[in-house]
Amino acid sequence: MSAGMVFVPAKPDGIEKAFGKALFAAREQILTDCNYYVRVDQGILRDTAYTSQSGLSLDIVWPQSYAQRVYYTGNPSTAVNPNASLQWAQKAADTFGGDWQEILQKGFE
Repeated sequence: MSAGMVFVPAKPDGIEKAFGKALFAAREQILTDCNYYVRVDQGILRDTAYTSQSGLSLDIVWPQSYAQRVYYTGNPSTAVNPNASLQWAQKAADTFGGDWQEILQKGFE
């Protein structure tokens, strides 16, 4: 037999609303930080990126048909963007994740 506990906040709607507002405040910074490491040839991949927020979820989208392939494979040229990296969003999260947390926390204040 297993035991567990489910935590239900007293006002989940209020918490969700506050987090949504904080996430809205952070999303452009998150996109900017991710694009800091994005591969750049002509700039189309970087320039067409956008964010989409739904409730507590934030999606960052690079809509070009080749985006997934170049995210995971190849050797990013650093001729145009010296910070270019594979898995640029993960690299940004590893580098700037603490900053994102601070922005989110300030959104609750």
